[in-house]
Amino acid sequence: MLKNILPKRFQVAINNLDIDYGNIEEIRIRLNRQAYLVTSNGNYLLNLIATQHEMNTILEIITGGSLYAHRDALNKGYITLDNGVRVGIAGRAGMEKGEIIGIYDVSEFSFRIPNNIKVNTNEIVDLIRNKVTGGILIFSPPGIGKTTMLRSLAYDLSSGRYANRTCVIDTRCELTNSLQDKRLLITALINYPRKDGIEIAIRNLNPQIIICDEIGDEKEADSILKSQSSGVILIATAHGSNIRDLLSREVMKRLHKARIFDYYIRIERDMNFSFKYHIIPWECANDN
Repeated sequence: MLKNILPKRFQVAINNLDIDYGNIEEIRIRLNRQAYLVTSNGNYLLNLIATQHEMNTILEIITGGSLYAHRDALNKGYITLDNGVRVGIAGRAGMEKGEIIGIYDVSEFSFRIPNNIKVNTNEIVDLIRNKVTGGILIFSPPGIGKTTMLRSLAYDLSSGRYANRTCVIDTRCELTNSLQDKRLLITALINYPRKDGIEIAIRNLNPQIIICDEIGDEKEADSILKSQSSGVILIATAHGSNIRDLLSREVMKRLHKARIFDYYIRIERDMNFSFKYHIIPWECANDN
């Protein structure tokens, strides 16, 4: 696991743990603090602390030796590797006129491992194909499995006898890594900002369904509102612990008032990675 990136002693320590690798969700390597694993069963502390040399080496590897080429991604706090692993990066931000212009003194790497577990999405697929005309928004706190859910939905909606033309806007290169089946009716827009991806998909690619992860800013909302009368179903995710929390944000409030989403779906996950859905129709969301 990440054998070409993690220092050898960290690889050995992880390999020696009595733990199901399928349950590892994140590997945290930290300067001056102990490394640890985030799993579906809790946090596992490792008796290892990264040296400055090891932190520098990791940064050089994940950027291919060019910090400048990855400047924009670094300023957003993450880099996505070719295998779909997203590396969150913490450190000291350099600021200019209120904008982040660089990340210095990196103190932590969070390797978020993509989970390719297939989720049973039958209930949501039936909902989308039979009752949804605008869209659905899937929400939960971070780390519950929204991206995993989207991967399974993208696969199920774009395959089989009733396959839909599905455009996946993979802004962070996390969604399409496991969607390589040649029979899928998937068009992938990789690295596109969500705003641009939505507009390009509707204008040029004739999708029936658009899928994108973690919407939330004003520009994205503007594009979504412009697409409202296109007839394309939008499936998106957002952070939120409950519907009241979700709709308290101005962007989400705008989209809700425009009735962009026919249904909101809150997801939960148990210790075995089984998902539970709480389906909230648009009109019921007003009562929460």
